[in-house]
Amino acid sequence: MSQLDAVEAAVRAAKHLTDMDKGAIELAYRLARLIDEAHEAGHDAEMKASFGPMPTLNKVLDGLGLTPNGRKNLGEKEAVGGKLTSLRTGRPDAKVS
Repeated sequence: MSQLDAVEAAVRAAKHLTDMDKGAIELAYRLARLIDEAHEAGHDAEMKASFGPMPTLNKVLDGLGLTPNGRKNLGEKEAVGGKLTSLRTGRPDAKVS
């Protein structure tokens, strides 16, 4: 599974994301693509990515609540999905923000 595939799966599974998260989600996708490209380019490129896109992606995912630490920091026991989640997952029951 590529990094982009993993990030896309995490976004689809998240129930708490809203339209307000679109910018951070797109940034996470771009960073994941850069990491995948570095992986394909070889060891040296991947090592360089470990000092730029990788830690930045981790911070973005934390902010979106898509890591264990990020979910803990949400302070919500049960997150509610937004319109973006509804569109991404096809769940009509997600709340529209």
